[in-house]
Amino acid sequence: MTHASNQLRRSGRFGTAFRGTVLGAVLGALALVAAPSLEAQPFSVPDRDPRVNIRWDRYYDYEQTTEVLRALQRAYSRFLTLESIGKSWEGRDIWLVTINNPDTGPHHEKPAFYSDAGIHGNEIQGTEVTVYMIWFLMENYDYLPKVKELVDSRAFYLVPDMNPDARQYFFDTSALRSGTRPFDSDRDGRASEDPSQDLTGNREILQMRKYTPGEGTHIISPVDPRLMVVAPRGTKGDYTLLGSEGTDLDGDGRRNEDPLGGYDMNRNFPVGWQPMHIQGGSHWYPFSNPETRAIGDLLKSRPNVAALQTWHNAGGMILRGPGSQYYRGTGEYTNRDIRAYDYIAERGELMLPYYRYMTVWKDLYTVYGGTLDWAHDALGIMSFCNELWSQAQLYQGFWKEDGPVPDEMRQLFFNDRLGMGAWFHEWEEFDHPELGKIEIGGWSKWWGRTTIPFMLQELLHRNAMFAIFHADEMPLLRFDEPKVDRIAGNTYRITAEIRNERAIPSRLEVAELNNVGNPDRFRIRGNNVTVQAGGLTSGELRNEIRMVEHNPEDIVISSGVQGHAGVSVTWIVSGSGSATIEYTSDKGGTHRTTVQLP
Repeated sequence: MTHASNQLRRSGRFGTAFRGTVLGAVLGALALVAAPSLEAQPFSVPDRDPRVNIRWDRYYDYEQTTEVLRALQRAYSRFLTLESIGKSWEGRDIWLVTINNPDTGPHHEKPAFYSDAGIHGNEIQGTEVTVYMIWFLMENYDYLPKVKELVDSRAFYLVPDMNPDARQYFFDTSALRSGTRPFDSDRDGRASEDPSQDLTGNREILQMRKYTPGEGTHIISPVDPRLMVVAPRGTKGDYTLLGSEGTDLDGDGRRNEDPLGGYDMNRNFPVGWQPMHIQGGSHWYPFSNPETRAIGDLLKSRPNVAALQTWHNAGGMILRGPGSQYYRGTGEYTNRDIRAYDYIAERGELMLPYYRYMTVWKDLYTVYGGTLDWAHDALGIMSFCNELWSQAQLYQGFWKEDGPVPDEMRQLFFNDRLGMGAWFHEWEEFDHPELGKIEIGGWSKWWGRTTIPFMLQELLHRNAMFAIFHADEMPLLRFDEPKVDRIAGNTYRITAEIRNERAIPSRLEVAELNNVGNPDRFRIRGNNVTVQAGGLTSGELRNEIRMVEHNPEDIVISSGVQGHAGVSVTWIVSGSGSATIEYTSDKGGTHRTTVQLP
């Protein structure tokens, strides 16, 4: 056994502290125990235990996450329902948690916030953010008035993991961006027949190198023997890099060229979808995967969803669409919608250090058939994607990306000093069946794209609070006191105004332009009331009416109620007794008030 092997063994033992995956062991790690008192509260009273005590410095595989969700549902059955909205390719349940206070109305009559995570299986921490948000709202309902207000007035539809097969593969083996459905990436007529392999049995897929003195492309770094650098120009190196662990399973002379999966579910939604030769990973047609189809069916059946948050994990970004510069010929949303997006995201930048507010195609890359474009354009939902982890959060700006110190040297410094070597596997000799004696080592799957454990809870909390802020800015409609003025005899003028106390309009302009969903409506009804005329209140003194030609008792408000604004209507009615005024909005909910005619 070489010195490098001993180092690898030590590194592997240390790494298991961050990644347990056996369900029997998770119960102790979760500490799902009842607190000594129902007064225990983890946030406003941080020296007490919560009702459901969950560790937030670690990650949970699919079965462990399911157990956490069930524990939360048992503890908070008044508010939480847990249901499967479909099955993954391998048959795992895709869980939906609905948060709603039934005492304040059914969930479908309230503005609703939707969140999903894990669409890319190698981007795992979004699941923990979603579960943390569920836990935080429930644990703090009785202690923080703002949380109580949110849970009472909104509904939440939360999918902690929409790609459970790839999540489990991450814990069992290594990172996988797509799902596990076989796909013919190398176009040889066979699907996923030559994936990477965990040759050393340490539940990681690392890198391979071979010592080829005088014939290679790389040399060992003179600064740190763990690193490889390209041989100086005009010289040969002593090592050849061989890519990820694996063998030539299909006998074509290549390794790892046809991986498990190989498609991209965030290119599988209808709006802007393009075939594979234009948009790699888009698969056969929109919603061609069971996971994306389950999400599509869910959101199409929930027209009250007004805000959407999807979680990815690399770069520290608050992203909005469009995904393509060809969107509407301008590559941009309407000015009216942008105002609402800017209001949310610019405040989010203050809540999330090292994050940048960006437009997908303009600041990142082109995405056809992505979640954000579909939700915004086809469903009229205010939609953001957060890229959760940036290593700048670890470096704290001490070394800049363009500084004189190579990036891997920075990473090794923090690996060594803050992780005691946990995230880099020393090179270890291995007898490869095709390549002979090689070495296997390199960066762990728990490094790079995945938030390191001691910083995890802060990341979860900050992003969960951004999502809750996003949810809080969904339309919150309230009636002002209606005015009733007698004109003559039993004829009256009734003026009603409804105001939006939040930033997100009750109907995005894109929904109005695309005729998405139902337009908002003002209605008045009364058993002994006849509506003679009606329309939007207008004029500088608000004493005029822009009359509608037909059905004045039912006035369409096609643009909805804008953020921090109001809409007023006036009816001329005759009759007596009471009348009910109702405002209905797909995204803003249903609201009613009554007036009494003298």
